Amino acid sequence: MTPQAETESLRFAERLPGWQRWSGSLIFAILAVIFAVVAVIESLWGFYLVAVALIFAAVWCWRLARITVTVDDQAVILTGPAWKRVVPLQDVHEVSVSTDNGMNLGLVNWPVTTHEHGSLTRLNMGGTAAVTFSDSKGYRYQFVLANLQDARLVAEAITG
Repeated sequence: MTPQAETESLRFAERLPGWQRWSGSLIFAILAVIFAVVAVIESLWGFYLVAVALIFAAVWCWRLARITVTVDDQAVILTGPAWKRVVPLQDVHEVSVSTDNGMNLGLVNWPVTTHEHGSLTRLNMGGTAAVTFSDSKGYRYQFVLANLQDARLVAEAITG
């Protein structure tokens, strides 16, 4: 049996900037302590559950929250919190790189947001450049990266 050649892939993971990671985690932790104190004083079991959920949210924000783009020889794989999309490379059209302000387009500040009546899905943890492409069904995806050099690398990997 002959060994299979390893396929080359490009992967970028973006996390929240350090100050946002720490401040978000700190806010969740402070709220958890408040809920835990109220739960102990008032004997409210539901508040214990809220405190535990807030601790998990603090750890998630501090260590686990990220978006990733992986480009291999078959597909572009986009992942974010509670979201994943696999777009076959043959379905990718109109790849572009542009500067970005790293801000979300609406009031919801979640890493994966949908805009323009569902035709654009934006993955954003802050950054200065974005790669935008569409699939064969006309849906557009935008991945915000830390810098223009990384965005160009992703675009080159997508276009081959």
